[in-house]
Amino acid sequence: MPQHVFVDESKTNGLLVAAVICPAAEVNEHRRTMASLLMPRERRIHFTKESPARRRKILAVIAEIGLVARLYQAERNDIAARRSCLSALVEDIAGSAERLVVERDESTVTVDKQVLFHAARRHDCSDSLQYELLAAHTDPMLWTPDAVAWSWVKGGEWRDFVAPYSTVVRV
Repeated sequence: MPQHVFVDESKTNGLLVAAVICPAAEVNEHRRTMASLLMPRERRIHFTKESPARRRKILAVIAEIGLVARLYQAERNDIAARRSCLSALVEDIAGSAERLVVERDESTVTVDKQVLFHAARRHDCSDSLQYELLAAHTDPMLWTPDAVAWSWVKGGEWRDFVAPYSTVVRV
């Protein structure tokens, strides 16, 4: 079954690139579910700005949806680490994903585009994998890797919420 992959990162204590994988047939349903969590006048969910009670509610919804997360972890937060994480991600999803959506970070757009272009060719998925860099408010599914990355980096009970469906890949 084709998949869509949604990506965000945390730049705290190195680099953690969180990729949340969703069956393509379920993306629209889960988008609606995530959008229903918005508070009045909110454009997006940004985990660092949520209260602990809201974080628990959002994480419970994400767990209920049944998504899978892969966390690409590098000790440093530099361009080489970013390249390694994104390349490893493309290698892992080549052949199974038809769409890759990375949260757009203006400071890394050029690098991200180059890495995705070359990785898709290297892993023979340039014809089958569509990738794009989008602002977080444009796709509610981008809020899921934001929540997972924040929770993993925060540790403690927050990591416990996402650990059951998360796999760490050290790069």
